[in-house]
Amino acid sequence: MDLPDMNPPDREVQLILIRLQMLCYLNRLVEAGFDNWKVVKDITEKDMQILGMKLGHIRKLQREIATSRGWPQNAPLNGPYVCCGGQKQEPVELKVKTTFNGNAATE
Repeated sequence: MDLPDMNPPDREVQLILIRLQMLCYLNRLVEAGFDNWKVVKDITEKDMQILGMKLGHIRKLQREIATSRGWPQNAPLNGPYVCCGGQKQEPVELKVKTTFNGNAATE
């Protein structure tokens, strides 16, 4: 398949979308200003919905973004270290108050 001459970042987006079998979204992404991989990596799920992407394709692109940021391929994307765009985030320590025999305790 011949690819048109594009700047390297644009070509990177194109090649990624080809590999993901999502090239049909290239024009929509570029028209919306997501014209290089650095910008695409910051896309939100809401942005993808507005662009009319199918849910399964949204998940594929989210996984690709997370993986490019160092997130393990087999780790769930809804884990405590992932926020929108697959960016790593520090874990939040949750404290749970429980009552045992009338005494409050924090776990």
